[in-house]
Amino acid sequence: MRRIDTLSPGTLQEALEILAREGEGVKVIAGGTDLVVQVLERRKSPRLLLNLSRIGDLREIGEDGETVRIGALVTHRQIERSPILKRRAPLLCEAALLIGSPQLRNLATIGGNIVNASPVADSTPPLMALDATVSLRSARGERKIPLRAFFLGPGKTVIRRDELLAEVSFAGLGPDAASFYERLGQRRLLSISKVGVALAARRDGAALRGVSISLGAVASTVIMAPRTAAFIEGKPLGDEVAREAARIAEKESRAITDLRSTESYRNRMAGALLQKGLARLAAP
Repeated sequence: MRRIDTLSPGTLQEALEILAREGEGVKVIAGGTDLVVQVLERRKSPRLLLNLSRIGDLREIGEDGETVRIGALVTHRQIERSPILKRRAPLLCEAALLIGSPQLRNLATIGGNIVNASPVADSTPPLMALDATVSLRSARGERKIPLRAFFLGPGKTVIRRDELLAEVSFAGLGPDAASFYERLGQRRLLSISKVGVALAARRDGAALRGVSISLGAVASTVIMAPRTAAFIEGKPLGDEVAREAARIAEKESRAITDLRSTESYRNRMAGALLQKGLARLAAP
């Protein structure tokens, strides 16, 4: 394996200047939990590593009015334990708890999980259900992109060569919120997701309003389920609504067959996980 040089800037501006100057062959690293494996397996061989770990401004979780902001270097362990996120985005905390081991969650970052663009990433479905936006920064300025438009395929995004993902933000859920993240793996923990379902809404008596549903690990990117959400909208939660919503979700899922599961099984499980989550919300 050839030598890979590393630069570790202390500020975001310095990192952006390095990206603009160095050109192709630069790979950004944060926690490094994905990249190290890719390099060892020789799927990636960057000329230069740009290590962001010294940039403290990217490690913060905060609120700005109704908006919740999460820096790109925030770890899944921080998300799991954050009082702000437990109150404003509990489904994201549920997802963070399912990611790898405690050791991995202490290193792996939300920015890396997003930029890696894996359709089985557990943080992406909750963020898409929350209609999150990512902030992409370069020496030329800033672009804000809805997360739903960020992914182009497995490992592919709209991020440009000279850009960094600096932050993800969304309108935090209120006290009347209803949400969940349900997922299926070989085991509950320490496994890769076969199917994930996230829902965010607000309660209106026994019904849900503003329903948003995303499905993970069923297509080449995480996808939304608008027809399922529209069916649930405004209806009192109950067994009949949950069963019909599950049937719609099965049809709306665009599952693939791979080494971990089959198309038909994933489609059925998308519906089953939605039904399970809705039952959880309907429970007294």
